[in-house]
Amino acid sequence: MSSESQNPIRYPFSQAPAKGEWIEVAPGVFWLQMALPMALDHINLYVLDDGDGWYIVDTGMKTGDTQERWQLLFDGPMAGKPLKGVICTHMHPDHIGQAG
Repeated sequence: MSSESQNPIRYPFSQAPAKGEWIEVAPGVFWLQMALPMALDHINLYVLDDGDGWYIVDTGMKTGDTQERWQLLFDGPMAGKPLKGVICTHMHPDHIGQAG
């Protein structure tokens, strides 16, 4: 018996967040996805709630779809509190492209 069949991968959520939505994965930590126009078709991003504002962890690639997805979040669940900062984990375009 292979180790894969003994320890299959288990995901904590049955589906990824939909466009313009997020899933709270821990108190104040929200998981979202942004589409990518390549074989790797998405990137996982996070938004942190510090009580009186938001921090974004990575931004997605600079595309019209990514801009639309962020606008849905800014107008929806992020409305009412300011964006306080952007944390870029590394310098790939899919992580920093929308930072500006």
